[in-house]
Amino acid sequence: MCGAGVHACSGSPDPLWKTLMCGIAGIFRSEGDTTPADRSAVERMAAAQTHRGPDDGGLFQDARVVLGHRRLSIIDLSPTGHQPMCNEDATVWVTYNGEIYNYAELAAELPAHRFVSRCDTEVLLHGYEEWGMEGLLRRLRGMFAFAIYDNRGAQPLCLLARDRLGIKPLYYIARPNFIAFSSEVKALVVSGLAPNRKNPTAMAGLLLFGSVPAPATGIQGVKCLLPGHYLTTSRAGIADRKYWDPDDSDPRPPGSGFRDTLADAVNRHLVSDVPLGVFLSGGVDSAALVALASRAKPALTTLTVVFDEREYSEGAEALRIAQQFGTDHREVRVTSQDFMRELPNVLRVMDQPTNDGVNTYFVSRAARQAGLTVVLSGLGGDEVFGGYKHYRWLERHGNSIRRFSALPGFLRRTVLSTAVGYGRVRGRENWMRLSSLQNGVSDAGLYLALRGFFAPQQVRALLDVHSNEIRLAAGEYLASTGPASRDAFRKMEMRRYLHDQLLRDTDVFSMAHSIEVRVPFLDHQVVERAASLPQPELNGHGNKPLLTEAVADPAVFAAAHRSKRGFAFPFGKWMRLNSGELREMALAGGCLNRATIGKLWNEFDRGRLHWSRAWMLAVIGAGK
Repeated sequence: MCGAGVHACSGSPDPLWKTLMCGIAGIFRSEGDTTPADRSAVERMAAAQTHRGPDDGGLFQDARVVLGHRRLSIIDLSPTGHQPMCNEDATVWVTYNGEIYNYAELAAELPAHRFVSRCDTEVLLHGYEEWGMEGLLRRLRGMFAFAIYDNRGAQPLCLLARDRLGIKPLYYIARPNFIAFSSEVKALVVSGLAPNRKNPTAMAGLLLFGSVPAPATGIQGVKCLLPGHYLTTSRAGIADRKYWDPDDSDPRPPGSGFRDTLADAVNRHLVSDVPLGVFLSGGVDSAALVALASRAKPALTTLTVVFDEREYSEGAEALRIAQQFGTDHREVRVTSQDFMRELPNVLRVMDQPTNDGVNTYFVSRAARQAGLTVVLSGLGGDEVFGGYKHYRWLERHGNSIRRFSALPGFLRRTVLSTAVGYGRVRGRENWMRLSSLQNGVSDAGLYLALRGFFAPQQVRALLDVHSNEIRLAAGEYLASTGPASRDAFRKMEMRRYLHDQLLRDTDVFSMAHSIEVRVPFLDHQVVERAASLPQPELNGHGNKPLLTEAVADPAVFAAAHRSKRGFAFPFGKWMRLNSGELREMALAGGCLNRATIGKLWNEFDRGRLHWSRAWMLAVIGAGK
């Protein structure tokens, strides 16, 4: 039987289907039988992810597969959505983490299939049976990571799939005739299948970019399934296929304007049977999100984190926006003492080392304290709507960059060496990162110069390696050459900063508090439509004109005319108050050069090194 206590129904589903945010795990053997040790490994992976799904758990095993699941219920809290879930004759199984926002429409296209639950999970099962994996993935609108086990043919299959933008995570270990997977890297380590050995090839990428660059992870042998990809495992081997690219998509569905697409995306993200709110700062992204959400859901809760350090606190601006839209507004105060008290917990839940994400930990904790389970975030707004200052800088200085790249090599290197030397003397990291352009003004070099983390020479000193190794790592992880262009730059931003850092940190630190964060601006139809528009319309005068004009609300226009501040905590000030303790943490690790750590920390104490660099040294020193 597939689940217990379920009821049969035919035709399209009841409108109130349940959706889940969860943790998944599993082992598949294309040859040979699964073992009791396999079952124990999956049980350990599932247990390690209880925070992702505290409401329920399940496990399925047969000769080829062991599937595990942890469930956080969001809509319809009954047991009918128990996972792993199977089709009518138990030949196809699924374990799934995510939200399918068009599940009702898809179910209506499957009248020949018998539904035994009111859960979007079952749409994956019957959709796969009806359309195959690529046909199913093309139709899905949402955030998801799932595994399907297909035992209908002579050769059983295991398929892993991930949403287009990589909102929900999925990691795996692949060996001949074997694959293991999980929602978190540390769960694979806890399983005993992945030795807890740091990945040295990922360390250069971590220091260059501020987060581990996918598909690598911080652990040897563990890979990240890339966004918009699915993996097929069978006796024939393992095949990784890409099913989505915004450049290859049809961005203009008939009868749909951008304003309608955006409003529809936000409305779909509001469905919930548990308390739902919106993270609200004083910025244009969250103001636009509140404006759109309040039109569909008048009784809206908004949440803002405030600080004693007024120069960082956006409480006044957020309160003004909340009052304009009549939300139930909550303020949660976070202090330096909170930061140090929670530091062990922050490091404990961190799945991979990152220079950021601590703010997400605290706002998610605040959301849980405020009684919320689902929170909407404006994450992705800067990437989709061209909000970063460096996008406009590239637009203004494109001709100058091209002229500089045309200079003779010796002259270009002389100019850059002078600039890098100035940065080293004055403690200016942005000048030091210009060394990334000494071998030519490529997309990769320009990205590292403008958006890199540690400068290449700092990475070389921290790792005690030759500069060629740093250059090779940068080229491998950016995989982009040729003349610099803003479009290529934005794609790297989506791939490296948005996916590897913002989305990964948001998932890990929100799920640590059993909070589901939804990101309507990363609905793939919104992303496709925005990417299809002419660049002047996307990055014209003012802050995010495409977004503000689509929302067309005075409060949003006002937020767009305020200076951009970003969602920043006073971590630099807090870290300097506790510099001695954090310095010792940084020096405790054994994988970086201690003398270089000491020099860099001295620069931090003198105000010449950004706090995020010092924080990364502390994170690595703590063994993350």
